[in-house]
Amino acid sequence: MRLSIWILAASALAVLLTGCSRETKTVDTSERVRIVRDGYGVPHVFADDRYGLYLGYGYAVAQDRLFQMEMARRSTQGLVAEVLGEAYLDYDIETRRLFSPASIRGQLAELNSEDMAVFAGFADGLNRWIGVIDDAPDTLLPLQFSELGFRPARWTPYDVAMIFIGTMNNRYGDFNTELENAAILAALKSRHGEQAGRDLFDLLNPRFTEDAPTTIPATDWSRPAYDSLAGSTPPSSASLDLAAVEPAPTSAGFSNVYLIGQAKASGAEAILVNGPQFGWFNPAYVYSVGLHGPDRAVVGNTPFAYPMIMFGHNDRIAWGSTWGASDIVDLFVEELNPDNADQYRYRGKAVDFERRTEQILVKGSEAVSLELLRSVHGPIIRLDGAAGVAYAKKRAWDGEELATLLAWLRATWAGDWEEWKAEASRSAINVNMYYADVAGNIGYFHGGKFPRRQPGHDNRLPVSGAGAMDWQGRQSVDLANPHVLNPSTGFLANWNNKPGEGVMNPDFFFYSWSRADRVDYLNEALAGMDRVTPDAAWELLTGSSYADVYAPYLLPLVEQALTGASDEALVEALQLLKQWNQQSVDEDNDGYYDQPATALFRRFVASLMEKVLKDDLGEVWPFYAGTGYPTALKPTAAGTNLPASLKAIVEAAAGAGDYDVFNGQEVDAVVRSAFAEAVAQHAEQPQLETATRPFGPKNFLGIPQALDRELITAPIEQNRGTENNMVVLRPGAIEGWEVTPPGQSGFIDPEGRRSPHYQDQFEMYHRFGRKRTWFYEADIEEQKRSETTLEYQR
Repeated sequence: MRLSIWILAASALAVLLTGCSRETKTVDTSERVRIVRDGYGVPHVFADDRYGLYLGYGYAVAQDRLFQMEMARRSTQGLVAEVLGEAYLDYDIETRRLFSPASIRGQLAELNSEDMAVFAGFADGLNRWIGVIDDAPDTLLPLQFSELGFRPARWTPYDVAMIFIGTMNNRYGDFNTELENAAILAALKSRHGEQAGRDLFDLLNPRFTEDAPTTIPATDWSRPAYDSLAGSTPPSSASLDLAAVEPAPTSAGFSNVYLIGQAKASGAEAILVNGPQFGWFNPAYVYSVGLHGPDRAVVGNTPFAYPMIMFGHNDRIAWGSTWGASDIVDLFVEELNPDNADQYRYRGKAVDFERRTEQILVKGSEAVSLELLRSVHGPIIRLDGAAGVAYAKKRAWDGEELATLLAWLRATWAGDWEEWKAEASRSAINVNMYYADVAGNIGYFHGGKFPRRQPGHDNRLPVSGAGAMDWQGRQSVDLANPHVLNPSTGFLANWNNKPGEGVMNPDFFFYSWSRADRVDYLNEALAGMDRVTPDAAWELLTGSSYADVYAPYLLPLVEQALTGASDEALVEALQLLKQWNQQSVDEDNDGYYDQPATALFRRFVASLMEKVLKDDLGEVWPFYAGTGYPTALKPTAAGTNLPASLKAIVEAAAGAGDYDVFNGQEVDAVVRSAFAEAVAQHAEQPQLETATRPFGPKNFLGIPQALDRELITAPIEQNRGTENNMVVLRPGAIEGWEVTPPGQSGFIDPEGRRSPHYQDQFEMYHRFGRKRTWFYEADIEEQKRSETTLEYQR
């Protein structure tokens, strides 16, 4: 090894393992980018142009998270089997169905040079660090690569774009359970008859729900209700049964947020606290960074090191987001041409499918040739030759993936509400977006391009693709996208609840909006405070993380059912619940929830769900049987939320719906019976083992991003963000805080030595601690623990 290479490798390893560095020099040119790291290893990148800024960003990310990013690149493009073998072939096949590489490359080709500099600079930064590794693999190659037997690939601007597109668009923006819905409806009709089956389906998966709490007060924004389905075109009669579909997860990407405006904030003009619930992973799902370049300086954190910071602030405004859940994706049933399998019927004509063939490389096996189809409505996700149909998925954001990413990026450079809202309105995916500024204004925009469906289109079910049910363009932003600046309440809160009055429910069988909604916890807490300090805003995390979000809706039913009860065991159990603070904690760390009421109540929930719904649902029951609570053996995917089945019971108990899930019995009698069963179970086992929180080595797509032995576990699951961040806004003095567990870096060297920032935020997170996110250059210099200088050619 040449001496210069040895010095560079030694300096680089010092950064990764000790946080110390000398200036490194790679090209003799006049442009420079500085990367300054603070005491938690967070890089702050300083450059005079976008290319240099993102060159430094990519370089820092590669130092900290190269294996995670490599596997994210492969996860989002269906390239996993190439390095991990045949076990991931089906995953790669399904992933490749979700997007068109030609479309993404075409969007990239249309970018101007300034926008392309973002993607090119980021890719070149990753590649520059990979080049350093190539010169010194024995000291710098992350351990995961050597143990799994492959090397990191070189990056392109396309790869950088696909990290965002493959996670935000193709996954979080692509949820759709219309096939499952159709199978569930068919099974319910078979069990109960046409009308009763439809009524039960409507209760479980309502198109609208009255009295659901909204993020925007009804007096501040509302829209007329959508059309009814009277006289509608029936869904396709294509054969579907439960055996043909897989039950979807009981949760998706959830999140919470609350913002306090000037009229209610104390010690600040505005406060924003965000907790995106993506799931819990090692390395961390998000990456912290400061970008100080030619546009506004921004700091914060973002999933998978997206080119834009999803949770953060600049010198004027702060922003955050939660999953919006609303429906921007539909399935269209294409009728196959019986005389030509390469065609489908559209507007009275036989039309050729668009086809592309891809090769999937498989480690240890032959490559697999895959033919993918697309109709005028979108990619074909399921082909049912026996029924003579194909199912096409139409997404409102299709073709606008990069426009959405760039809108989010430009929103981080905004200086006021109007600038920010203009960019938010360009986002084509269904994500809630939040705003606060140094003047004390707070705002909300429910993102997404919402289609104008044909009258009578039941968005919960597949519809004919023959042409009559085609979308009729996009609804206007003012009508379809709830938004508000400075709500009358003085605060905003969201926990994936209904955005505004008149908005249609999501079309997922496992998730709906209801009068029973966990956001009530946040709304009631904030409404009960005359003024909210930053410390009080942060402390609200503790209560919401341990709160039983079901209790406010079910305990009144128990109290009503036991009015005048004489059974001593039932009365004592009711008193136990009434004295409960509805918090589920393990403060003595003995592995069991401290209060017996937690165990009793959770057993009651399970008993009630089974008694009310199991007989009615029959073979559909497994789709709805989960209580949503974590257990010692099975943590939640993204936090605790009332499942659709429980919401249906609450709605039915309040008199909603046309199907009697209580089968002619009084509600009180059914509740009393379920409670008695729970009390008997509780007498036998009064304790409940604490559900722990693993931070898993697979990403949220189920693909390894670390070694199995890198699993780490917190002693109790908390119903909170994957990360939590807070921005306190004052004129000229914005202050940011965050905790992003386990730590900033996932680097492990070939000898097994871990970065000091591998999990230095793990205990902090569990204890509801937080660290500063430095913004001002003087503070960054004061906190500096290392500095790297890269030279590059503009």
